[in-house]
Amino acid sequence: MTEIVIPLTAFILPMKKQGKMRLVKMTLNNWIMIHGMRAGRMIANKRKHQIQAKIMPLVDQAMVDGLAPIGAKTKFKFDWYLPDRRTDLDNWTFTHKFIFDAFQASSVRGQVFMPNDNLNFVVATYDDFRGIDKDNPRVEINWEN
Repeated sequence: MTEIVIPLTAFILPMKKQGKMRLVKMTLNNWIMIHGMRAGRMIANKRKHQIQAKIMPLVDQAMVDGLAPIGAKTKFKFDWYLPDRRTDLDNWTFTHKFIFDAFQASSVRGQVFMPNDNLNFVVATYDDFRGIDKDNPRVEINWEN
């Protein structure tokens, strides 16, 4: 099994909310809220790219350090260490979308980390809430073919 760790700060972005700039967790509830705004698709796409830009350097460095690209028929396990109990796990697991998109956009020396996130490559996802870690909230992602 192989692993990559993504700090949950990768999913926190500055956003205008209730007329003030705030740091917002880009979980499912906030994603839905964005889509309800005028120009929601454009804003959501910008947010997705901002999150990918935080994840891709972690993946690229892991590849440089020897992490092999993801192959076909891969099962993923996500271990979640949350900063608090305020956001439900199902809201956090929505971020699989951002993670898999960043995996596909990451490459080192012409080698793409994950060619696709379709059913040929992602055949299962498992999520476990592993506890509260206020000092180091993160998701540890393991996989095997």
